[in-house]
Amino acid sequence: MATVIMIASGKGGTGKSTVATYVATELAQKNCRTLLIELDAGLRSIDVISGIDTSAVFDIGDVLQGRCDRYKAMSVSPYTDNLSVIAAPYNSYNTDFSNFKQVTDSLYDDFDYIIIDTAAGVGNAFYAACKSAVMGVIVVTPDIISVRDGRLVSDEMYRNGVNDIRLIINKFAPDTFRYSGYDDLDAVIDGVCAQLLGVIPMSRQIAVNAISGSQLTLGSQEKIIFSAISERITGKEIQIII
Repeated sequence: MATVIMIASGKGGTGKSTVATYVATELAQKNCRTLLIELDAGLRSIDVISGIDTSAVFDIGDVLQGRCDRYKAMSVSPYTDNLSVIAAPYNSYNTDFSNFKQVTDSLYDDFDYIIIDTAAGVGNAFYAACKSAVMGVIVVTPDIISVRDGRLVSDEMYRNGVNDIRLIINKFAPDTFRYSGYDDLDAVIDGVCAQLLGVIPMSRQIAVNAISGSQLTLGSQEKIIFSAISERITGKEIQIII
């Protein structure tokens, strides 16, 4: 049965969708059958980041509105057969997510992990994901605005039944604490009130790979970090790399 994980953020621009894509890719490359579903209707990006933008025909909106079945909306990653992707609608801002849990429930036996990339904030997509997820991952950047909003998301997850809440700190740089409003990583963790899952550096490679829909370089620090995050998701005790 699949473990359903929602990946969320309080504000936009934290790199949530990029994180969701590379975490899902690492899980798939570890022989886990993985499905990545994007819920950011009208602002989709997963199709580009995952490299399926030229092959995706249907989206999660088509599934929810009955225009196609869930399997037709899936595109297989060009990098691993173990990763399937369902993108969000490209131009629909009013997608009805009321039966989203029925979709994820129907896919439990087909996958080991279902990763849900929610829209930023706590709108309809967020609450739909909460109904399906057993784990929530909050992506923040180490600044006072992102952390404050991340705490709101953390609290809202807990109120909506997601009790296993983790934190990924993204776009971390050595000089971060000169301007972030925090003294150290512990203050960021305490601010969100979630268990740390990983720290991802500010990286030109990640940005370039994301917009080109390509994989992280084998052996690079960035790939090692995402691999370690995926290992921790599977329950392994892997040291956090900073």
